[in-house]
Amino acid sequence: MDTKSIAKLKAELKRLHKLVFFDELTGILNRRGFNEMAGKQFKVIAFRASNSERRTKIKIPFSVIFVDLDNLKPINDNLGHEAGSEAIVKTGKILKNSLRTNDIYCRWGGDEYLVALLGIDAQQALIVAEKLRDNVAKETIKRKNSIFNLSASFGVASYSGETNLAELINHADQAMYQAKKNGKNQVAVFGK
Repeated sequence: MDTKSIAKLKAELKRLHKLVFFDELTGILNRRGFNEMAGKQFKVIAFRASNSERRTKIKIPFSVIFVDLDNLKPINDNLGHEAGSEAIVKTGKILKNSLRTNDIYCRWGGDEYLVALLGIDAQQALIVAEKLRDNVAKETIKRKNSIFNLSASFGVASYSGETNLAELINHADQAMYQAKKNGKNQVAVFGK
């Protein structure tokens, strides 16, 4: 293969990687990309907690935040789906601009997002989630004479012996539903 062909192949591989692991609308990781990256981190902390590393008493905190935009349907219904897409994109940018570079975050699907925080315990994750909640609540969607304030509900769960990442995500999802039940635009912690 000549240099030109190799360059084309590399460019195509990069394009395919982006298609597989990144969300087209927001440009952040998609569910598959999140599961790949956060799954690797989860395996490390779960291994350390369950195997030979126990004798060293090293415990690495790991937390997940489940985010769900509040009231996206009224934005779509009243301002159009383009405005709803803008809300989804703005939320992705808030995650990107508010989190550490080593934090993993994605658009989980629709108007849901997920954040994985290595080295962050439940108390610290609650602080991060409150910061994110506040940043989302500062955003608005404007069209013609209408303005909608964004808000989101957040669920926090921290590793406490779960056997897999999906179980921890489910706990964060349950906490997020509790935040919705409590009136939306708030943070709930799993098990509290």
